Amino acid sequence: MAKLKNRPHTTGRGIGEGNLPPRYRGDGEGGSEPPFDRFQAARLGLYIFLGALTTMFGALAILYLLRTPDKGDFAFQMPKLSWIGTAILMLSSIPCQMALNAAREGKTRGVWRGMMFTLALGAVFLALQGGSWGEIAQQLQGAPAHFFSAMFYVISALHGLHLLGGLVFVGFLLYYAQVHQVVNVQQVELGAIYWHFLGVLWVALFAVMLIK
Repeated sequence: MAKLKNRPHTTGRGIGEGNLPPRYRGDGEGGSEPPFDRFQAARLGLYIFLGALTTMFGALAILYLLRTPDKGDFAFQMPKLSWIGTAILMLSSIPCQMALNAAREGKTRGVWRGMMFTLALGAVFLALQGGSWGEIAQQLQGAPAHFFSAMFYVISALHGLHLLGGLVFVGFLLYYAQVHQVVNVQQVELGAIYWHFLGVLWVALFAVMLIK
């Protein structure tokens, strides 16, 4: 009778050889499934996170709009600093995209330059937002608490916190590009997606808060 112990055996998960377990994806050549792609998983996670942010800020915007019939006694005028800050944040997407283009071409100095301008413009935006808060506080001196001014603080503060997180990540990329001369194209792409999203999100929120 023929010996069977060295015959290949099959399982529900693949084909093994002798007493060896079947191969899984990423085990080397011959795998039927592609290896796990961390970048695709990270990008999917980022999109899910951005979707959650869109839902949260969308709910705040809807709550704001539902109160527009009460805006006859709108308590403050939108500060000029907020207009300037919005323009600066929109402009910051340009060097951010330039950094991504440079990363795809392997130009470390181009990544450093683009991220430096992005970081600077983002910091200026946050400083102008702080100035806007102070200007609104001056407009509201002696006035009772108002729903719309409170919503401006809540929306701008939440957006500013997420933008600050983006600045931390931009600073991380800037550090590696300058000190270690290392550019990770995938990380730069994820950072650019997040930064562009925050810019578009703020423009939409700013437009909602201008409705009277």
